[in-house]
Amino acid sequence: MSGVEFFGIKLATIVTAFIGAILSIGVDLKSHTKLTAFGSLLAGVFIAAIATEPTIEFFNLSITWGHAVAGIYGISGRNLVVWISRASKNPEGIISAILKLGKK
Repeated sequence: MSGVEFFGIKLATIVTAFIGAILSIGVDLKSHTKLTAFGSLLAGVFIAAIATEPTIEFFNLSITWGHAVAGIYGISGRNLVVWISRASKNPEGIISAILKLGKK
């Protein structure tokens, strides 16, 4: 892959992950504080920067899938921050929900 890189991370990956995170934050803006919104952006870009190329290589995808994978990781980073925020407010409830996942 070619393109502009910052610290070995492609600019296109960073921009695509940033856009994915912004879109996912905008969908549920009321659940965010400024801190969680900023954390979501950082988490999305961080996850995309680290995992996009290994994912493409693992699934043997063409390079053209890079932006889509980075965008998905941008959205996933946002979801991770929201989940951690909610889990920290009610850890017993989260543990109970996880333990009940396989039960009916």
